[in-house]
Amino acid sequence: MNRAIAKIEKPRPVSELVLERLRLDIIENRFALGEKISEAQLSDLYGVTKAPIRSAYIRLEGEGLIDIRPQNGTFVFRPTAEELRALCELRTALEVEAILLALQRDPEGLASDIQRILVAMREALKVRAREVYQRLDTEFHLSIVSRAQSPLLEQTYISQVNSRFAALRFRFSRDEAHSANSISEHQALQRAIVARDADSSQTLLRAHIAYTERYYSAMAI
Repeated sequence: MNRAIAKIEKPRPVSELVLERLRLDIIENRFALGEKISEAQLSDLYGVTKAPIRSAYIRLEGEGLIDIRPQNGTFVFRPTAEELRALCELRTALEVEAILLALQRDPEGLASDIQRILVAMREALKVRAREVYQRLDTEFHLSIVSRAQSPLLEQTYISQVNSRFAALRFRFSRDEAHSANSISEHQALQRAIVARDADSSQTLLRAHIAYTERYYSAMAI
């Protein structure tokens, strides 16, 4: 028999589906920052029992996307100025180290990723596909971390930084002046990455995250 036969795909556990759905709904602003969300509410919305929602709560609390307050309820995260500063400090430490490692270990792969994503980001801005642009922005930074080939660094970034910044992008990165600054900074990073200029890449990335902190703090706090 020469024909390729596809393997049967096993159905995914409901707990995984609920986790992914709730994470996405928080990131993409279907629940407001600070909004109270209950197991009963989500059970009704998603058409599932409360057990997979409780499981999702544990994971999302670990990612910083929700805040579980005993005797009070569960709330979508809403960072204070101090919490946002701490989150940006962690993001800076991880991404600045990641871009150095990526340029040492896989510069061609990183440059290819960044160029492809940047083309799509420009197109998304051209047609004013804001949500698409925010997803690509998240992918841009994840590619830096992924190409660093440092599993623990990547794991920490995904579990502690990525989702919260993705959520903030969806809510606050929508005006045209901010978008123009965003694409300009990403293009400067792309040029430094293609040139394999580690010092410039790290400097630009630090400045980019610092600008993000100031902007989100003014918008959200």
